[in-house]
Amino acid sequence: MSSQIIKLYYISPRDVRKSRADAVHIMYSCAGFANNGIDVELITPKVKRNNYHVDYKDIFGLYDVPQNFKLTELNTKIKEVDNKSSSLVMVFNRLLFSFIYILRNLSGFRTSDVVIYSKCYTSIIPYILFKSVGLIKCKLVFETPFLKNNIYHRFIMKRMDAVVTMTKYVENILLNTFDIPKAKVILCPIRFQTDYKDTTIIDKVNTRKGLGWDEKIKYVVYAGKTGQNLKRIKIFANASNEFTNTKFVIVGATQGLKEKYGGRDFKNLILYPFQSYPNYLKFVNAADVLVATYENTLYNRHTLSPGKGGAYLQSENPVIFTDFPCLRERFPNHLVSFVRPDDTEDLVSKVKEVLDGFDTFRVRAKKAAKFVEDKTFTKASLQIINRLNTILFEQK
Repeated sequence: MSSQIIKLYYISPRDVRKSRADAVHIMYSCAGFANNGIDVELITPKVKRNNYHVDYKDIFGLYDVPQNFKLTELNTKIKEVDNKSSSLVMVFNRLLFSFIYILRNLSGFRTSDVVIYSKCYTSIIPYILFKSVGLIKCKLVFETPFLKNNIYHRFIMKRMDAVVTMTKYVENILLNTFDIPKAKVILCPIRFQTDYKDTTIIDKVNTRKGLGWDEKIKYVVYAGKTGQNLKRIKIFANASNEFTNTKFVIVGATQGLKEKYGGRDFKNLILYPFQSYPNYLKFVNAADVLVATYENTLYNRHTLSPGKGGAYLQSENPVIFTDFPCLRERFPNHLVSFVRPDDTEDLVSKVKEVLDGFDTFRVRAKKAAKFVEDKTFTKASLQIINRLNTILFEQK
């Protein structure tokens, strides 16, 4: 019998005590690998916060995933408060505590059926160095959402035993710019966080009542990143002023965002604080229209893989995305709507179009829910595992 993956260490660039899109993706990935019989350990940095705290025992519930893998937090000295740690401090902490972790667990990395599966460009460096001098023998795999044509990224990719990518744009950089052999590259199957979807019918009426929403009013919901200076937030807030009997909702508002947009200038805008994932789903399911817009950057145009896209589509509500190539690649245009990036007028026009033709767009939304239903992290993880077993242990 040929060798296969026995243990997988998932190296995260994010702490997971705050449910951002990256963290949702990471937690579902780890649970997906574990669902397929892999012994998974998630290694994350620890971040100190003064105004927000989740106990260790509550982390899995925060994401509504099974506690089927081990979570280890490195004792990093990183702050996410008013005196937020600098980039230099974060890099130093990730490097230092990764070195310490490897040294303390060196025996576990000395067999070839162990995989280091990293999403962190900094934390992978100690593993590369230890492997280069023969102190560890485990396989190195990197899942990269984005690459730049620079020496640092090329250095890392060249030293991986396999690379997982989520878009054809990044796959093309690996193959044609970095000259990574095609046999070592895995284009990840499209996946959504629909693994543990409740099969009961969404009770929109009672969910809205629980939120105190008026049944006679339409609600347009944005539930993504909420930095107070993000252009997408400004556009969403400005769009709210173009409507009368429609409320625009932002879920996950920071204190700075509340101070900036919570005044009288935005009468149709409602701001809610950060929510756990189960509570987050209540807002998504209660909405009439969901908006997922992004700034027009190189990264966003070609590499976005929205961590909460599955929640949006499985809600059976019409969804509006920014018109980027990577999102067109993931979401068929007969299921969702697209708007021009950084364009308030186009967002207003599209929301009005959806509300005016709501019955038609709800039919599309129900088809979208079917589209994501079986494209789970568990199924995608199995395909990745099978490809990795072939690349790492069968190919010569």
